[in-house]
Amino acid sequence: MATQTTNAGLSDPLQFWSYWLSLLPAANSAQGAPTYLQQPILPWSFTGLVVNETNSSNPAAEQAIVSRDSYGRQLGRMSDALDYVIRQLASDQPIDTNAAELSAFDKMKKRIDAIKNDTESAWFERMLKELKKLKDSGDASDKARFDSYMSILRGL
Repeated sequence: MATQTTNAGLSDPLQFWSYWLSLLPAANSAQGAPTYLQQPILPWSFTGLVVNETNSSNPAAEQAIVSRDSYGRQLGRMSDALDYVIRQLASDQPIDTNAAELSAFDKMKKRIDAIKNDTESAWFERMLKELKKLKDSGDASDKARFDSYMSILRGL
């Protein structure tokens, strides 16, 4: 006796769904988790650009600057200012230092300079604390390193 099939050859109309339902417990278990998970804190990445000690003399300053004025905004301001200067020179017209393009660039540059100054000051304060730790340490090798660093500083 032949069984009658329905629903595109399936003898049980719920057979299709029972397969997918059987996968749900695996989806909610650790079996679906990666065996290796890496989440670096530093270096940070910005649209495929990695900023670290290797490619930036001051990664903290660069990160602070980009969080305020993105690379795109910086390039846009520079492009606008350069375009204005080129147009003025090409037309033999004087350059108005109060032009909107130059003013926007100047404001951005002042913000960037202030951020650089702040991060450099913070870095210097950290270095002074580290030198003090070496000086106050009871370890002879720390004292030798302190003396070596101070000799270098005196040579500046």
